[in-house]
Amino acid sequence: MTKTTRNRIEWVDVLKFLGIWAIYLGHFGNKAGPAYSFVFTYQVPLFFFIAGFFSPNYLKESPINFLKKKTLQLLVSYLFFGMVALAVYTVQESWGIMQIKDAFLALALGIRNHIFAGSLWFLPCLFIVIVIDYSVMKIFKLRVFSLAVSIGLFIVSQTLLPNNPGKNPSWFMNLDSAIFYYIYYSLGAILFPYLNKKSTSTTSQIVIGISIAISFVVTSLVYLLGSGWLFGKITLQIPTISTFGLSYSVFDILIALTVIYFNVFMAKLLSGISFLGKLGRETLIFCGTEDIMKAVFMQLLAMFNLKVNLNTPFKTIAFALLCLIASYYTLVKFLNTYFPQAVGKITQQEEQGNDK
Repeated sequence: MTKTTRNRIEWVDVLKFLGIWAIYLGHFGNKAGPAYSFVFTYQVPLFFFIAGFFSPNYLKESPINFLKKKTLQLLVSYLFFGMVALAVYTVQESWGIMQIKDAFLALALGIRNHIFAGSLWFLPCLFIVIVIDYSVMKIFKLRVFSLAVSIGLFIVSQTLLPNNPGKNPSWFMNLDSAIFYYIYYSLGAILFPYLNKKSTSTTSQIVIGISIAISFVVTSLVYLLGSGWLFGKITLQIPTISTFGLSYSVFDILIALTVIYFNVFMAKLLSGISFLGKLGRETLIFCGTEDIMKAVFMQLLAMFNLKVNLNTPFKTIAFALLCLIASYYTLVKFLNTYFPQAVGKITQQEEQGNDK
């Protein structure tokens, strides 16, 4: 049964928590062991997928109100987090005027893999994705058309652009990344009613059970052996698949969706743990302050002679969770209290549609 609290869907909040935990974990690199490559198969698509859940809410608004709200929630937050991170790095790294200038320029351009605070790229990219979807739906009305547009844009991103934006984006404010990831947003909008629907019939419960079992097997194989190994096994049995130019790109989407589905199952299983939902409701701030939190947290621990030795994947997984909890009780509480509008809280009552 889907549980709701103050108009929020608990399993969605827990799903956001699982996603941001994966983000934090993945950014520790090889220290996370097999989890490093594993989380990168789905962590970013997951958040665009979740953002699509609430697209119908935006379509009820006028263009002016819609753009105002999304600008305040995402672009203002992006600039706020960016300037705070710039100040922290200037002090911590003893940056000079030229380094500050370069960092500010990178922030202004907003290109993924170029910004000094790496997680920030997501906010303007999500803004563009939401604007694209809003525009498409206002014109065509039916969700099937947005899916068709998202598929077309994905094909363009994989065939016509000089750089694959999934790996090497280069456009202002991640416009190329937006046309790459829009397909996950569109799929999230389409699939959410089915994911959130209560299963009543025996047949549907059997289908769901089989789907969960398949997603568990695939997720386990991807974690233990990698998605490349699985693709190789499939093409070994069906060689004609590899002759299709977009075969690996389509395979990546299917793997991401399968792992995301297993995360949905886990989120529903854990939805009774309210604290996880509380963490999930703050993913925008966790995203905007990730680099700051990790840098400052490590420095504070060192001040008290507490050395962090992430020499096993388990320690890294646990430390990523500890970073989230520490941030929740410090930065999140502080920013929500004193700078709510600067961190995406544009109303007194936090909306369910505050994505990532």
